[in-house]
Amino acid sequence: MISDEKMSHIVHLMMNGLEKEALVTFSNKEAAIREAHKISNLYLGNLKGAADAARQRILSQKNAPVEKSPQWDTLYQKYLEEELQKRGG
Repeated sequence: MISDEKMSHIVHLMMNGLEKEALVTFSNKEAAIREAHKISNLYLGNLKGAADAARQRILSQKNAPVEKSPQWDTLYQKYLEEELQKRGG
């Protein structure tokens, strides 16, 4: 998982970039940064949960493929997409 410090840095870069390109104007930039940070953490938590579930689905198979093999990668991508859809992402 990514640290809060790194997440904060990324959020600030995104927000500054949006402002610099005149794509958005913030009436309360600090509140917008807090909300972006919260949303980013929720997204990453959701992604981690989906990735863990996809990995577990593969490992629970009777003849699970070797990790990082082409068959593993194919199943992982398929299961990850399914898990993200289940979670609304």
